[in-house]
Amino acid sequence: MRLLRIDHVGVVVPGFAEPAALLEALGLELGRTNRNDESLAHYYPCGDASIELIEVHDPEARARRLPEGAQAVIEHIAVEVDDLEAVRDLLAARGVTVSWPPFPSGTAMMIWTDAATSGGVQYQFLVRPEPPEAP
Repeated sequence: MRLLRIDHVGVVVPGFAEPAALLEALGLELGRTNRNDESLAHYYPCGDASIELIEVHDPEARARRLPEGAQAVIEHIAVEVDDLEAVRDLLAARGVTVSWPPFPSGTAMMIWTDAATSGGVQYQFLVRPEPPEAP
């Protein structure tokens, strides 16, 4: 099992306008978006990683992920790995609770730690498929 790189840092925000304007003023550009039933995410690449701004639309999830009155919450650090099952097994052996089975998002598969069991930090681990070989 290898940790390959930090993929992104996920930040839950009440709206995109202000944080996106700041990132864009710093020279970052919107790289991609991702929508699911709960939220919409905007990814701003910075080097080999991204800052993910997350606007949560589902009221229950929003209450859980963004405390009332909060300007923003750094929610998770996402790390790309080569083997999700090995990560899960290693963490479980250390008493860390990990979501399972992996959750698909785009082409990636991912799992998350329960912050209460991983030192107060929620980690997301993801594996991306190998790019197809050139003909």
